Amino acid sequence: MIELQFSWMHTLLIPLAMVFTLPWFYVLLILSSVPYLHLCNFLRSPWASKEKDEEFWNNVRWLLAHVWNLHSKLLHGYEVTGLENLPKDGPALIIYYHGALPIDMYYLTAETMLKRNRLIHTVGDRFLDNIPGWKLVSRVMKVTAGSVRSCVETLRAGELLSIAPGGVYEAQFGDNRYEVLWKKRTGFARVALEAKVPIVPMFTVNIRECFRTASFFKWPFLRIYNVLKLPILPIYGGFPVKLRTVLGQPIPYDATLTPEALQDKVALAIESIIKENQHVPGEIWRAIGDRFETAHSLKN
Repeated sequence: MIELQFSWMHTLLIPLAMVFTLPWFYVLLILSSVPYLHLCNFLRSPWASKEKDEEFWNNVRWLLAHVWNLHSKLLHGYEVTGLENLPKDGPALIIYYHGALPIDMYYLTAETMLKRNRLIHTVGDRFLDNIPGWKLVSRVMKVTAGSVRSCVETLRAGELLSIAPGGVYEAQFGDNRYEVLWKKRTGFARVALEAKVPIVPMFTVNIRECFRTASFFKWPFLRIYNVLKLPILPIYGGFPVKLRTVLGQPIPYDATLTPEALQDKVALAIESIIKENQHVPGEIWRAIGDRFETAHSLKN
């Protein structure tokens, strides 16, 4: 009798545990890069020339790119629209909407390496350096905390650089309404104006349906975040939704714009991409169904 009374709890808790456990498989996949890169670092020749050393690490990155590309295709039928909007050579600043987990940035980096033979340098949050062994990953994959000065130097060196102005705040407190939550952050605009480079707006369709943050009692978590500046809201998901990254038309350098005006212009460009491509509010089952619709349209 007691077993019958509590059987419903067992039925409820199993799927609930799964949706909060699945994100950790993605995290583990990301963290698997740590021992791999450290093993490569151990095996590399300390006496190699600078050119040979860079060639060695390029081969290491290519293997990672193939793993992530396979992961993206199998789990999410991942594709990119507008890859031609990234320059074949020369600098550009990619500004993107930050999902609960920026899995799309890993996928785009892999796609760009394999199809355009270019590595996207990325600005990541400082708390990542607290992960044991992560500093080597950051060094090899060109992930930095990104001051205005260092970002400008990267772009002046002719590289691609990606920044999510919303950062951890947008990741944690955004939802399936896909509002751009940048507050008054204009650092990326100052970078673009100082480096005199175009901005490529980026958004990934269904990124909020792949992973979500728990929506209950957000206000106490917001207060804690304002003090610690760390991701503290529980993340759930890992759902096999269709993911499609859209790279919009480049916004050219315009010396007449202020950082505030440029921020507004980029935000409007991303909001326009969202409006044209994303069903709002986002729905998990619909996002999973998008994979079958895409497959059907390809057959036709």
